[in-house]
Amino acid sequence: MKEAVILIPSYEPSETLLQTIEGVLKEDFPVLLVNDGSSPKFEPIFSKAASLPRVTYRSYPTNHGKGYALKYGFSLISELYPSARFVITVDGDGQHALSDILKMYDFLEKKDELVFGVRSFPKGTPWKSRVGNNLSKINRSLLTKQYIADDQCGLRGFPVRYLPSLMKTKGTRYEYEMNQLIRCQMMQYPVYSLPIQTIYADAENSTSHFRPVRDTLKIQGIILWHSIPALFTNALLMFLLITFMERDMAPLWLDTFLAYTSCFFLYFLLLSIFYPSQRFYRRLGKELLFTAIRLAACYQLLSLFISVLHLPVIPFVVLSVILSAYLNVLLSWAFRKVYRAY
Repeated sequence: MKEAVILIPSYEPSETLLQTIEGVLKEDFPVLLVNDGSSPKFEPIFSKAASLPRVTYRSYPTNHGKGYALKYGFSLISELYPSARFVITVDGDGQHALSDILKMYDFLEKKDELVFGVRSFPKGTPWKSRVGNNLSKINRSLLTKQYIADDQCGLRGFPVRYLPSLMKTKGTRYEYEMNQLIRCQMMQYPVYSLPIQTIYADAENSTSHFRPVRDTLKIQGIILWHSIPALFTNALLMFLLITFMERDMAPLWLDTFLAYTSCFFLYFLLLSIFYPSQRFYRRLGKELLFTAIRLAACYQLLSLFISVLHLPVIPFVVLSVILSAYLNVLLSWAFRKVYRAY
C-alpha cells in the first residue's frame, strides 16, 4: 500500500462517494471513512463503502461538522496506520479528480511538507463557492501576508508529524479548514499550493452541504479572531501618528517612522507569543519588508492629504493607515512565488 492514508469525512453522501473510494483503492491507497452523523437512510451507502477492501469505517450518531470529522479522523491515524507518512483529505462528492490526488501524493513524497489544493474558479463556478472564496482570500492575505488563490479546497496533504497541531486547531464545521490554513501560515509552517481541477456536480454545487451565509460568516469570524493582534497594533499606530502630528514637534517622515517602528516591535512580539515559530529570521525578514513598504506608502499618503486635500488630522491618518494596510494583499500576491513556502 501507499504511505498516504486517504481521509474522507462524509455527511449524507450520494453514490459518488463509492466512486471516489473505488478510484483511490485502485491506486493502492488505504481509506479512512468517517460518517459525520448521517441519518439512517444513508446507511446502505456507508455499508457498501465499509465492505470494500482496505477501507476502515468509523461513525458517530450526531452530526458535528466537517471540521470535527477531520479531527476525529486525524486522531485515529497513529493507531490504525502506524506506518503512514502522510494523510490526504478528500471530499467524497466527486469534486476531486483521482489524477489530482495522485499528483498530491507525488508532491508529498517529494517535499514532505503541507500541500493545499488550489482550484482556478473558471466561468460557471457556483456563486456560493466563488464569492465566499474571494472574500476570504482577500482578508486572509491581509492578515497572513501569504497569497493562496483558493483557501477553501478540501483536497489537502499533511505529513503525519503535523497531526497533533491540526487536532488542536479550533473549529468543528467548514470554518475549521480556514483556521487550519491560517494557523499553518501564522506558525510559519512550510505551505505549498498545488493547482488542481475545478469540478462541480452542477451549476449550484447541490451536493455540497456548505451554508453560504452562515458558514461564510463563521469563516470571516475566524479571520477576524486571528486579526486581533494586527487590529490592536494598527489602532495604536493611528493613535501615535495623530498624537505626534498634532504636537508638530518633528518632521512628518520622522513621526511616521517612529510610529511604525514602535508598532512593528509590539506586533512582532505578539506574533512570537501567539504563533511561536522556529523560523524566526524568515518571519523577521518578511515582516520588516512588508512594514517598510507600508511605512513608505503611508508617508506618501499623509503628505498627499496634507499638501493637497488639507484634511483634518484624524480622518486622513485613519484613511492612510487603512489603505497602507491593504497593501498587504497586493504584496502577498506580488511575492506569492517567493513566499510560496516557508
